[in-house]
Amino acid sequence: MVRRTKEQAEATRTQLLDAAEALFCDKGVASTTLDMIARAAGVTRGAVYWHFKNKAEIFEAVCDRATSPMETMLDTLAAEPGDDPLGSLERQSCEILQLIARDARMRAVLEILFRGFDGGAEFAEYLAREEESKRDCRCQIESVLEAAAARGQLPPDVSPAKVAVAVTAFVGGLMHDWVLDGDYDLADMAPYLTRVFFKGLASA
Repeated sequence: MVRRTKEQAEATRTQLLDAAEALFCDKGVASTTLDMIARAAGVTRGAVYWHFKNKAEIFEAVCDRATSPMETMLDTLAAEPGDDPLGSLERQSCEILQLIARDARMRAVLEILFRGFDGGAEFAEYLAREEESKRDCRCQIESVLEAAAARGQLPPDVSPAKVAVAVTAFVGGLMHDWVLDGDYDLADMAPYLTRVFFKGLASA
């Protein structure tokens, strides 16, 4: 009985996230209400509050569900950059771009994020955590680049911190451009684009 109740609760949570994701994409975050999410999910408003305290928390869960694969990949690389840190970072950058190109859910959520939204004061905590997450991501990339520099994969006068800014701008810029106005096959072009970019880093 306990297991069934837990499974039912998880199923309800998934219904809410699916409904919220679709509404956020269709109507925008600011125009979507908790009542609308509850109706679309086929549950009561009370069920919404059982799982989430407000719309910002739902939005964060929707985003986390889509972007966690990217974060997991970077966490793994930063923990163990291996014998070829620069090559590993290039391969992972390529894999992330291809993942975005092939995952409809991830693209939908990124489109919501990139188009911007005015969710009000309740989103302040989420936005602060998002900024912190971006800084953490850049720091993880910097740690991989420090390992690359220690192995002679970067010119000695190149700063890993500055290169980390370049890498995040390169990957993030491609993501932003393709998600909002992509008229090219990102999955197909990703290997070439990342190869050219990282070749430039190694010879900068």
